[in-house]
Amino acid sequence: MAQHPIVVATDFKPRSDRAVDRAARLARDTGRELVVVHAVENDSELRGGETLKERVASVMPEDAGAYRCLFPEGSAPAAIAQAVEDEDAFCLVIGVARYNTVGDFFLGTAVDMLLRRSPYPVLVAKERPRASYDHIVIGTDLSDASKRGVEAAVRMFPQAQLHLVHAFHVPYEAYQNAEYVRKELAASAQEKCDAFTAKLEVSPACREKMTMELVEGSPLTAINKMIAKYDAHLCALTSHGYGGWRQALIGSTVSDLLKTLTVDTLVIHPKHESGD
Repeated sequence: MAQHPIVVATDFKPRSDRAVDRAARLARDTGRELVVVHAVENDSELRGGETLKERVASVMPEDAGAYRCLFPEGSAPAAIAQAVEDEDAFCLVIGVARYNTVGDFFLGTAVDMLLRRSPYPVLVAKERPRASYDHIVIGTDLSDASKRGVEAAVRMFPQAQLHLVHAFHVPYEAYQNAEYVRKELAASAQEKCDAFTAKLEVSPACREKMTMELVEGSPLTAINKMIAKYDAHLCALTSHGYGGWRQALIGSTVSDLLKTLTVDTLVIHPKHESGD
């Protein structure tokens, strides 16, 4: 069995089901151990009639296979983050706090804190795991941090086809001047995209099946366009890039982005080194 387990956090509520189901599938797909973490924030949980291991068993899918349980005590964000670090996890899988309608996801305080602070990849499971991650859309701002994020995604999912997308913006003034100004801006952005992909440290086989597309509009528009085009079930983002992606991923708008994307979303710290 590969090192670096899949760690999934659960509070035993229905909202955690998608995270648990996805983590179990990901563990099977990658041949990794599955570790289920529940943070004990209240001593009353330890005095209940049903044991914590029994509660974990009650939320696991029938085909989960073997798994290990951890019950750290303390506030959920701190306890879960410490468990992930102690296990040197492949990634942490978590669910959103609440589902209302499509496109309306609420992270909650614990999830938001883990996304902001964890140096490990955090996978926010939104969909039921109907398929493996064969196609992954990666939003990139062409920064060095984004480069490291793409390379980490390649190490994490070597069998998947990665679809990189970069959004570029044409100022209103350019539309007012002439079409050739817009074309020049697009050509300049394309040159930067080509230079970015040329610098990626990936295998020839990975590079051959990787795509890189330039899309005019906002980062969200670009991502959704690629998700629809490739029927992707996972979008990967780097947590600390620059430019537009930095604005999309730091501060309160991280909740807005994850609220809008309807597919599972993987947030990668740019300095993370994924284990094999």
